[in-house]
Amino acid sequence: MTDIPSKEDFERAKRLARERFRSLDSVSFRVKERFGSKASVDCAYILPQRDVNFRAYIFFRTNGDLEKAVDSGVTDEIGDFIYAELERVGRGTRDEIKVAFEFDSDENVQEHFEGDYLLRLR
Repeated sequence: MTDIPSKEDFERAKRLARERFRSLDSVSFRVKERFGSKASVDCAYILPQRDVNFRAYIFFRTNGDLEKAVDSGVTDEIGDFIYAELERVGRGTRDEIKVAFEFDSDENVQEHFEGDYLLRLR
């Protein structure tokens, strides 16, 4: 018996990965579309996780934009919007899924992570 994965093993892994990420890019796009100009959202990433169903990373342009969004309740509005969008694309209802939220700024990524979002997401 060999430990080398078969072609079927690779295909199964690809199908599972596609399912884990299904429609998350469209939810991320809709967050930026809805809140980009309204609240200076620079980018959004919704990723499947092991400890919760999804983690939402929302990056504002500046630290000041982030502070304003927190103070005005926009971050709560974004959270509600993400739950609604996840339900719309068939990823579960708010009662069925758990989303962890991380709010940050591009300014912080530039200053502390050499502008590398992959370093920030780790």
